[in-house]
Amino acid sequence: MAAPLNIGQIADAVNISIQKYFKKDSEVELQLKKYFNFRTTEDLYEKDSGQTGLSEATFTAENAVITEDAPIETFDKTYTQEQMDASATYTYMAWKFGIKKRKLQNISSEITRALNRKKERLAAERLTNGFTTSYTHTQPLGASRSISTVGGDSLEAFISTHTREDGGASINNVVYDGTTYSLPFDYAGYKAAIRTMSLFVDGRGNPFPGSPDTLVCKKGSSVSFKAKEILGAIKKGSIPEEFSNDGTGAPAFKVLELDYLTQDAYWFMFDSSRALMDESGFQWIESEANNLDPMHYVPKTREMQFFGHSIATLGHNDVSRSWVASAGDSSTS
Repeated sequence: MAAPLNIGQIADAVNISIQKYFKKDSEVELQLKKYFNFRTTEDLYEKDSGQTGLSEATFTAENAVITEDAPIETFDKTYTQEQMDASATYTYMAWKFGIKKRKLQNISSEITRALNRKKERLAAERLTNGFTTSYTHTQPLGASRSISTVGGDSLEAFISTHTREDGGASINNVVYDGTTYSLPFDYAGYKAAIRTMSLFVDGRGNPFPGSPDTLVCKKGSSVSFKAKEILGAIKKGSIPEEFSNDGTGAPAFKVLELDYLTQDAYWFMFDSSRALMDESGFQWIESEANNLDPMHYVPKTREMQFFGHSIATLGHNDVSRSWVASAGDSSTS
């Protein structure tokens, strides 16, 4: 446990010659609900699975035995709730003559922002590290930890060889134009994303095309600027990056810019009709929202302790039919 904040550490707050004293921490826009399916639970563990449909009808000769078919069980995924905490502690003197006097005692907002920072970072890291099966999550106030990113098929979120439930040909959800994987984002890359989603199949190999309607990228990145330029042309009915009189053949899309993505060239697209559902897409499962715990007062020292917590987990069973991704390097698959 860190020592409480004392007067020596907030000398300016108790200095009456300083008339203005401000709170200057970053605001947090909670965006994870825009690209994760959000749901609540009352259980420590949740596990989901499913069942495919049938394959395809067959011809049957007169009086011949009908070919039998049956659905196949899909992959399963277990989600385990984890606790996230934030705290702030003060000596009584620092609280009385610094925090309280300066009217900075809205500690609940600080704790809420700290919890939301953790959530936004964890969600964005699932995309940034979506081409690997695990990554190291570092914490400024705690030990780093390894986080698994695999789905129900035991593979990473974005790969060209997702396992199909019936054992058939692999499913690819890395942007691919038929020649090159992970195209940089431009008009050709966007069309490749549409092509990639058009080739999605269900667990029995039946066509199950998706429609990418939302682009996810790092805020202020080269991808975000290019996306807005392309959108401008599409909305006018023109082909982006060309001077021909032909009209565009690709629909407009939404742009979601994330503060916590760390790769400038990475870009992702999802089909919102599938990605934000319980049965597919990235999942954020929460058993307790942000909570401010009762203030704890230590009688022996008069130390004042403020705590907040949230209990949640995140992950995915199947994103291979609702998301596509590109590392923007023309090679990652």
